[in-house]
Amino acid sequence: MEDPPLKCPSIPTDEAARLRALTDHGLQDEQLVASLDPVVRIASRMFGMPVAAVNMVGDDHVFFAAAHGIDTADMRRDVSFCAHAINQRGVMVVVDATSDDRFHDNPLVTGASGVRFYAGVALLSPDGHAMGALCILDSRPHPEFSREDCERLSELARMASDRLELRRIEVNSAQVPTPWDRGTLPPTLVGQSSAVHPVEAILSDDRDATPERERLAGVDLLTGLPNRARFYRQVEACLLQPSSAAALLLDLDGFKDINVSLGHATGDAILREVGRRLVQLADKDEVAARISSDEFALLLPGWHDSTTALARAELVLERIGEPIYTQDHVVRITASGGVALSPPHAQEALELMADADLALNSAKAAGPGRVTVFAPSMRAEVTARRLTVLELHRAVDKTEFALYYQPQVSLRSGELHGAEALLRWRHPARGLLGPAAFLAALEAGPLAGRVGLWVIDEACAQAAYWIRQGLRPFRVGINLFAAQLSAGDLVDQVEGALDRHGLDPGNLEIEITENIALRQNDVALASLHRLRELGVGVSFDDFGTGYASLSLLKTYPVTRIKIDRSFVRGMIESAGDAAVVNAILDIARSFGVETIAEGVETEEQASWLRERGCAEAQGFLYARALSAVDFCERFVPLARLPTPLVAGLAGR
Repeated sequence: MEDPPLKCPSIPTDEAARLRALTDHGLQDEQLVASLDPVVRIASRMFGMPVAAVNMVGDDHVFFAAAHGIDTADMRRDVSFCAHAINQRGVMVVVDATSDDRFHDNPLVTGASGVRFYAGVALLSPDGHAMGALCILDSRPHPEFSREDCERLSELARMASDRLELRRIEVNSAQVPTPWDRGTLPPTLVGQSSAVHPVEAILSDDRDATPERERLAGVDLLTGLPNRARFYRQVEACLLQPSSAAALLLDLDGFKDINVSLGHATGDAILREVGRRLVQLADKDEVAARISSDEFALLLPGWHDSTTALARAELVLERIGEPIYTQDHVVRITASGGVALSPPHAQEALELMADADLALNSAKAAGPGRVTVFAPSMRAEVTARRLTVLELHRAVDKTEFALYYQPQVSLRSGELHGAEALLRWRHPARGLLGPAAFLAALEAGPLAGRVGLWVIDEACAQAAYWIRQGLRPFRVGINLFAAQLSAGDLVDQVEGALDRHGLDPGNLEIEITENIALRQNDVALASLHRLRELGVGVSFDDFGTGYASLSLLKTYPVTRIKIDRSFVRGMIESAGDAAVVNAILDIARSFGVETIAEGVETEEQASWLRERGCAEAQGFLYARALSAVDFCERFVPLARLPTPLVAGLAGR
């Protein structure tokens, strides 16, 4: 019997132009490009993959421009994963090739290569033709490959494309040095306005401007600064010298909001001014660059001490934070920064920039206007987070999650009024894990909505069962993930769970934090209003720790405020904490909403809150979070808990 035909990749509509681009870049069969070797090595190390490659797609076969971890393979175009990747935008991810209709019978999957996982992104010529792809491969599946991973692979692909473009320039003409390589701008490029931008004038001139065109291939047209490709070349050249260097990456905080609220013209003026300030701050041998839409960089040759580099970065952020005067606005912006040093952190340009990027991400996570120096633990944290994401998929499939319930009692009568449902993970090796061990990875990944739906269903089922056993009055509070609020189907999910389990809407309370609420749009707000109209309660968790509490109370249909445990813990000894708690109670009374204090551990705290009119409390004074079985035995002594109460997560 003949083998079934392969599911061959389609031929791009620009195939002729695409093949011409390969020739224009000097890419011939079996032509390796030395400048791409660091890219594939970094890709392999960054993602923990045994194989990384840059594959160029010819007319009937594929060939390596760079490869790490592989020497030979079936290079037919009909077989190639990369031949599929060049036909789509963004990153093509094949989590498990054996279960993918396109590849399950592919010789690269069924044969000696044993490919199970593939992620690849097209490498584009300046005209937008996909010449090939940067890819990573493994012999085991990777369901944990995240959106963040896709962004990082795309960034590496842009680096590879930049290096290919530099190769094209070298192949087709001699390089002409750019006079502002050392961080100095030509005066005509610094101003905020001109009738015709000098760079645009050169590009629109039909006379013999080829040298200028080639020279400007390394220039950001808006600011006149070196662009990403030029900057990486400068970093590479610097690291070839027997001396140290520091790289500073800068990201403008909330810049997209500026474009939306003030317009792109104002946004462009701000970017030009930031570039001008960086040039002013750069010493003779230092390089300032704009490497993406709202991201800038500084190369600091000779810097080797993290303390002094951090101090220099803080001065840069301070300068950027000074008022910017445009034609119509006075704008203040902040920037976040990440610093990495060579040689202590990295020996190679791409690795140094990857380390600075990790430091930048750490700074942004801490809040706007921060700067952080790279530490090896950051890379370890990324690795640990990737492992956690992988294990979370298993936890969902094998129903390892459980809800624990912490009682909520009346401070006046001592009666049980409800319980907060808290997510726990019964890890097969590490035991019962609290949210601190996994919640950040879960919220940032693709499983948040799926787990959140299970939480709604499980909590509603449990509350309905206990109420049928005579536990009245009783409500259950569930914490929402940000992904559930933004998805748009929250009301349908809640209504479905209430109907399935016969639970009255008044017995359910949705809990959201202020910071989650601040990130939501009109769809999320409309969903909460609709739930409130149904009779579902809406509670603000960790109240007082955010920075827009009063405005949120005016906008959101809040029925209860939860006073954060950090204030409750110190309110008796600390006048400041006491003032915060009293203020929250006064605000709640003014808005006509209920209050509940978290983290109550002593009778003294309970008495203090009772005297000041707080309605309810939860904390270790009453009980720790209990399993459903323990909660049932303690508060519903005659009930018998059926197991399992609700179908598991698997298959949802």
